Amino acid sequence: MNLEELADILEATIHHGDDEAVNDEVSCIVASDMMSDILARDDTPDVLLTGLNTVQIIHTASISGIKAVVVVRGKEPLQGLVARAEEENIVLMSTKLGLFEASGRLYAKGLYSSAAE
Repeated sequence: MNLEELADILEATIHHGDDEAVNDEVSCIVASDMMSDILARDDTPDVLLTGLNTVQIIHTASISGIKAVVVVRGKEPLQGLVARAEEENIVLMSTKLGLFEASGRLYAKGLYSSAAE
């Protein structure tokens, strides 16, 4: 599945991501509001689902090598967050879905987190 298909499944708005980036294939996701947990992982998920709406999520994604961040619970990313995603070339999306439902939809479509959790 690519990021554009993921956005369709989550009914997400893409705030940053060019045509090439949204065609990137993804196979591993993680859902967390604890950025320290993401940074402590041994593996690199492709997508981070989070309820946080701060620039730290983009910093974490950049450091960890994550391709895309999805902000859940209907939160619209702040302008500084979009600008930082552009600088780091991280695809940034938002969805009205909660963290649980967004994770469930992706799991049902075959996207899993690794065994490292």
